[in-house]
Amino acid sequence: MNTTNTILEIRQLSRSYRSVKAIRELSLSINAGQAFGLLGPNGSGKTTTLSIIAGILKQDAGTYSWFGEDPPTPQQRTKIGSLIENPHFYPYLTLEQNLKIICEIKQIGYNDIDRVLEETKLSERKKSRFKTLSLGMKQRLGIAAALLGDPQILVLDEPTNGLDPEGIAEVRDTVMAQVEKGKTLILASHILSEVEKICSHVAILKNGELLASGSVEEILAEEEVVEFSCAENEKLKAILQNSDIVLHTRTENGLLVATLAPGMQSSDLNKFAFENLFVITHLRSRKKSLEAHFLELVK
Repeated sequence: MNTTNTILEIRQLSRSYRSVKAIRELSLSINAGQAFGLLGPNGSGKTTTLSIIAGILKQDAGTYSWFGEDPPTPQQRTKIGSLIENPHFYPYLTLEQNLKIICEIKQIGYNDIDRVLEETKLSERKKSRFKTLSLGMKQRLGIAAALLGDPQILVLDEPTNGLDPEGIAEVRDTVMAQVEKGKTLILASHILSEVEKICSHVAILKNGELLASGSVEEILAEEEVVEFSCAENEKLKAILQNSDIVLHTRTENGLLVATLAPGMQSSDLNKFAFENLFVITHLRSRKKSLEAHFLELVK
């Protein structure tokens, strides 16, 4: 799959529920082959955004295009598999019977059912009634339904919501297997660690507005955080506060932790300390977690 092609373009999208603005002039571009995470707290507009691009809701203003077409054609819609909010199935029907109904809705044959059950590791429960499944299995069946017809794109809304750690791991493995096959993934979640594990790109939303967007690496690399120590930590900390090396420094568990100024590296900090007659005995770069960045952005 060509990862340079724009597969979804969102332009100035807005949607309100009476007096509440769910999304405000949202613009995003997602390329083919990306695993793209929509990240934000509850009420940030993630579900509304996915519901609009999945064709479930109508926007108040703005446009979006799939594969360069606005509005997307029914044929293009067949390339998109979606699971918005919780999966809805008939509790007394088996997994196979429920998926046959989805096939009828999608107007495709039943011959794809065995494949999607295999890919979601539900083959052994094929004849089980839906009501007998664990929450994690129910979510995986929702993903199986989205995979019917072998779509190029998966749009998943909070697929691990409410699951225990085992269920989260099962759903994550299922989703990552699809990403590894080259499918484009658009995933909404408030579980930051899951987005960090699955997604290559991320957009952070708050109150329907876009706060940041880009590759996970770019967002993590905006500021480098280092931990270090010397024989006279407080003296070095005081000198650093008046330098252009760091943005701010704090003490944590007997170590100094500094956020470096843009363009600065840990080697610059080490050189500055040496020139001021401090010998650094411990120096380690900390990868800034997406969670820390996310919490800073949404404060």
